Amino acid sequence: MRKLSLILILTGVVLAAAPRYAELTPQVSSGYPLLSEVTDEPAAFWYLWWTGTGNVSDFLVCNAMQGGVFSRHILDEHLYEGLPAYYSINQYPDVRGNNGEYPAGSRQFYLYAMGFWFGALDQGTPNVSKAAFHSDMGGMSVPEMEVVDRDTVGLYFSNMLIPEGYGLEGEGDRLFARPGETPKPYQVLWPFADTALNKNRPPESQLDPSKGDVVSHEDTYAVGGDWIPLDDATTIWVPSDPEIDAYDNQGLGIRVEQRSYAWRRSALVNVIVLNYKIRNMNEHVLQAPYFGYFVDPDIGTDMDDVADFDASRDLGYAYDADGSESGWGTPAGYVGVVLVETPGDVGATGFEAWPNDSVADYFTNWGQDSLKYEHLKATDFETWDDPEDVRILLKSGPYPDMAPDDEYDYTLAVVFAETLSELQANADAVKAAFAEGFPWIGIEEQKTTSPTDPLKLNLTTANISDGLIGLRYSLPHASDINISVFDATGRRIETLKQGHTLAGAGEIAWNASAVPSGVYFVRLSACGSSCTERVVIVR
Repeated sequence: MRKLSLILILTGVVLAAAPRYAELTPQVSSGYPLLSEVTDEPAAFWYLWWTGTGNVSDFLVCNAMQGGVFSRHILDEHLYEGLPAYYSINQYPDVRGNNGEYPAGSRQFYLYAMGFWFGALDQGTPNVSKAAFHSDMGGMSVPEMEVVDRDTVGLYFSNMLIPEGYGLEGEGDRLFARPGETPKPYQVLWPFADTALNKNRPPESQLDPSKGDVVSHEDTYAVGGDWIPLDDATTIWVPSDPEIDAYDNQGLGIRVEQRSYAWRRSALVNVIVLNYKIRNMNEHVLQAPYFGYFVDPDIGTDMDDVADFDASRDLGYAYDADGSESGWGTPAGYVGVVLVETPGDVGATGFEAWPNDSVADYFTNWGQDSLKYEHLKATDFETWDDPEDVRILLKSGPYPDMAPDDEYDYTLAVVFAETLSELQANADAVKAAFAEGFPWIGIEEQKTTSPTDPLKLNLTTANISDGLIGLRYSLPHASDINISVFDATGRRIETLKQGHTLAGAGEIAWNASAVPSGVYFVRLSACGSSCTERVVIVR
């Protein structure tokens, strides 16, 4: 079978709080093993694309772990059509690094670059591997995908399409069959479901990789590493002199699986969730490892951003100092990173913000691993209140030494909002959804009903001063009925009506005066079907 050509063609060649870690003894997350078969085979090339299917779009992911710097081609609004990326600052100065579009379709961008840092003492020497500013990781192949001759790609989307124009069977259709469906001859089931991510679900709703289960409306999977020699690696940045940041010839020796999740409905439409599984590929111990997430936020083009830290949420964030950007249709808002789960629940142990032109711009120079490692270790929580082209680094560690083949598992979310209160609410929603195993699909996917069985549920009034929300329903025939309210995590918080009900229309009211602000779902189940209405409570 001819290999599917799904790649891009490049047109050029880029608060003070006491630390908690001293009080805890984190353990290796041995119960969450890497799910992919480990191989020393590099990907055929480094690949990149953009995820985001809800209110956030154009969030770059890559099999070499790079986040940002490149921009989606201005003409390209489709999946895997092979149009070139924008990169050259001279050729395309206005679009290089446009990432994190919010709201989706607005052409308002919040990010230039983003990605993890992972550092440790490598036989006594500080060494840091990173996915941003420039990645020093290489893309790796994925043996599981040999069934469709895609093992050399190393980057996959649960909703990716078979490209048209290559004479391939099924072109224009999905490569991965939907969960539970029987794959067509040219399809396979999504093989990358991470059961660790939804470990908090009850047993009956656990993910089943054998059925092609997914977590979100758009799951992605990529695998990269830095333990193979440069001559064998599939890398983005190859050093031409010691001043250029590039694939590190003295890699830390780690393999990384990256998964991202994006939702087009539910309370998580304003976030991208990222999970990293990091393995020590050396034959020796990596001592005192640290994890960090780096963000270069460019909220518009005015370069007037500031940064702060919310210690109660492990949330580092940046925002536009004056709340406006010329040409924007909405206020210039906030972008942040929240740690959702770290091994041993260490959480954030430091936060740092600095301007682009700082002499301590340690992320730009190749060979500065010792300096980067010292910054990962720093337990200060440093904010920045002078409007600038600012960068931020959220840090966590140290973790127990990693023996060969030991693994660590990290989950975080990049969160967008117009206001600080919305940013905090979105961060809370991610943590709440994670605590329930991201059970959104049980509510959201039941919004449609059969045209031959027209079950109806509609709001009549909402968010009125006395807290009463009217609901009108209609049954095509007599049936047992259940109308219940769920919060953003999928937890049932109240049953409004149940029992046998006659055909026809009816009305009920939900007294929402006692519930906090947030997103809720009212679900009607009857007549062998169900439908859902979304309710936003704002106080």
